[in-house]
Amino acid sequence: FSPPLGQIPHFTKDIVNRCEAYEGEEPIESVFDILSLDDEVRNDLLRLPDHKMADVAVFCNNYPNIDVSFEVHDADDVTAGDAVQISVQLEREMDEDEMVDEASLGKVSAPLFPKEKNEGWWIIIGDTKRNVLLSLKRVSLQQKQKLKLQFMAPDEAGDYELTLFCMSDSYLGCDQEYSVPLSVAVGDSDDDDDDDSSHSDDE
Repeated sequence: FSPPLGQIPHFTKDIVNRCEAYEGEEPIESVFDILSLDDEVRNDLLRLPDHKMADVAVFCNNYPNIDVSFEVHDADDVTAGDAVQISVQLEREMDEDEMVDEASLGKVSAPLFPKEKNEGWWIIIGDTKRNVLLSLKRVSLQQKQKLKLQFMAPDEAGDYELTLFCMSDSYLGCDQEYSVPLSVAVGDSDDDDDDDSSHSDDE
């Protein structure tokens, strides 16, 4: 059944079916949708005893809501074959009035896992049109994390549409992807080749 909802503790196929059949203002498709429900509606859909509802609350409150921002360094000065660097920042979004135990940030709610597990995030940059993986890095995250990805620009000048992926190794339904436009200018070596070619033609 539906993976994003099916990962919540004590969610059976019947519960998921009731959630998916719910005819409210918005469909219930994610963990965030469960959190946004009125208590009365949530209780009617889940129909769980208090101790199981407590497990659901712990999982949903720990479910990561991550803001991703990025910047291509010297984006207006990228030439063919150059090294390209992208700065990426991940930041966990939390309610301002929420009391947070910093030591618990990034801990995965996984009671059946044999040991304590921390969230891991794969940050990937690739060209989906050419099916090329350009760079990747795995990071852990508590409140905020900054990192840099580096890769070589394509050998041919032109406009490219790369994709930045932020993928969780612990939760379903919270992966993100962003379009990264990249304009690649003709490199110096290409200019030299053109000059050599024109000289040969003159001879």
